[in-house]
Amino acid sequence: MDELVERIISIIIQREKKTLFLSCQASTDIDRGISAFLYNKYIHLTEVDILFLERFKNKDQNDSFIKWLYQSYNYDCCLIFELAFSNTDLIPNELFNECSVKLFNNQGKQYLLFPKKIITFQQVAMLSSKQILLLASNQSITDLAKERLQEMKITVIERSLPYADGKSNWKCSFNPKR
Repeated sequence: MDELVERIISIIIQREKKTLFLSCQASTDIDRGISAFLYNKYIHLTEVDILFLERFKNKDQNDSFIKWLYQSYNYDCCLIFELAFSNTDLIPNELFNECSVKLFNNQGKQYLLFPKKIITFQQVAMLSSKQILLLASNQSITDLAKERLQEMKITVIERSLPYADGKSNWKCSFNPKR
């Protein structure tokens, strides 16, 4: 019995360090069972495009890959999306506020968005130069927070979207069902 418990603990400890890397473009080729969730804490998707983000945000029930990814939350997995585009205005705010996804650019820098109208020192104090702060057009940054961002050489990108609270009216104009 002790060997079984030790083996289970060993698997759990190993799982916390493991990442499954998948290409969003080859998503139909993967096995959609739960074993990936049992042995990997992180699911890292590369080549994520805007159409995929739209389907993910809307929890597209017709897309088995999207359903599979949402199932990963039942196993305490963390989703990481490496975006295949650089226009940050195309990233839906809901991904930051509702979907619990970490978004990265292709240089490995994480995008962050804070929902408050005023960004304070307390929010940016622990950021690193490996992160990019996205700022909505109606948000402002306190002087102390600006100093910290400059000191840590953190990139700040001002988006043209006036919403940072996840209540954007963003819609994809392309119909993927055509």
